[in-house]
Amino acid sequence: MQFGVLKYFLAVAKTGSIRLASEELFVAPSAVSRQMKALEEDLGIPLFERSAQGMRLTSAGEVFASTARSIVRQMERARSEMDDLRGLKRGHVTIYAVEGVVSEFLFPLLASFNQRFPNISFEIQVTGTDDVLAALIEDRGDIGLAFNPEASPEILQIRQTDHPVVAVALPNHPVVGAESLRVAELAQHVLGLPDRTFGVRRLLDEAMARDHVQNQPFLQVNSIEMAKAFVRSGMGLTVLPEFAVKVETERKEFASIRLKDQRCELSATLVLCTHRNRHLSAAARRVLGVLNDAMLNG
Repeated sequence: MQFGVLKYFLAVAKTGSIRLASEELFVAPSAVSRQMKALEEDLGIPLFERSAQGMRLTSAGEVFASTARSIVRQMERARSEMDDLRGLKRGHVTIYAVEGVVSEFLFPLLASFNQRFPNISFEIQVTGTDDVLAALIEDRGDIGLAFNPEASPEILQIRQTDHPVVAVALPNHPVVGAESLRVAELAQHVLGLPDRTFGVRRLLDEAMARDHVQNQPFLQVNSIEMAKAFVRSGMGLTVLPEFAVKVETERKEFASIRLKDQRCELSATLVLCTHRNRHLSAAARRVLGVLNDAMLNG
């Protein structure tokens, strides 16, 4: 039985008329009539009661209609999924992300994605948390990755994961070896910090305010790599999410010390987000799913 026959049958069942069904389907009435007769002969049972008032389903027709509707819905869902797969033959996805997640989190996932879908291209914009949200709101980006973003009615937060915030120093710095460092103690050292467009900086400022700590950093930068360069110069400390310096600490280039205020250790929340009401392309939806799964599974 051809899938088209089921659509003919359901159109007749809905309209109660060969003529109206043919108009809905944009085919000749004679073609619809032939298909219905052939379907009943194939099944060996009448599906319609025919009268001057039109065509009405028999009891057998009601049973068959329920099955036919289910088959058609399943076929339409399968077709939609295949359309998405066809869409992944070509596509472009723009991601705005905070710098700390790009090399250690984002790039390995995109490299794996590229092996499966080599014709999908990407644009990665590395920026602070505020601009990540602005890019989504202004339709400059499809997907965002931000630290401690402020709530916005236009932003849908898909997934959140927490990561320790650490003071970053050279291995020979006096603070190295401590189990943790209070933000009040941190303020006693020379600091080179990300500027306030970075979520981790806002988190630190809030912790210092809670502990009534006054501090003006020696240097403010708009790049995590610049903050790392400040540490490499031996001038002082910076503050970053722990995984932003994972490679350097494993290589013993840097040491990291977890930070705490009067209440608890500080942690930065990495948020995967997109615009609440904007439709994403098939490629962007697939990438969003990959990022969501990676954050869910740690």
